[in-house]
Amino acid sequence: MTAKKASDKEIKLRLIEDAKNPDAWGKPIRVPASRAPRPEWYGQAGHLELSAKFYVLSLLHRLGVEANLTHAQPPNVDITVVRRPGEAFTIEVKTLMGTSRWPVKKFSARKHHFVAFIRYELEYRDPQVMPRVYIWPSERLKAFIARGKAKTVSLEDVASKLDPKSAWKQFVTQSAA
Repeated sequence: MTAKKASDKEIKLRLIEDAKNPDAWGKPIRVPASRAPRPEWYGQAGHLELSAKFYVLSLLHRLGVEANLTHAQPPNVDITVVRRPGEAFTIEVKTLMGTSRWPVKKFSARKHHFVAFIRYELEYRDPQVMPRVYIWPSERLKAFIARGKAKTVSLEDVASKLDPKSAWKQFVTQSAA
């Protein structure tokens, strides 16, 4: 004989009843405090990377662009932007803190793919201090880096040769068309 499966309504009612009954719940798990303080850098990288992705996403939305966070699928695509039905482009977001020098790392260069750099000042915890944003088509950035063959690139140097604001205009123009 099989047991009758509870309906969603019955499960909800049982949970509400159990919420008032301390015997229905197990004891809370206790985790002892660490004996050493956390280093100041602990957790900054992941939090900053996530906030950088959402910052770019918020800028795109403010411009009226249809954009979505991709949750690293594929790994070099952080944001997907729909230009018009059947046409999209992608953005990879890179994060720098306290410097405009980027240690060049391999990145994907292809048509309709952009690389956005979010540069936080050292005092990034002050909400009044906004990050600096640089964004370029990946193919143009790759060509610029290949000419210099440098292992580290100054974003200011790249910005002096490649306009870091033109991509924003392109997104709006192409998404509005």
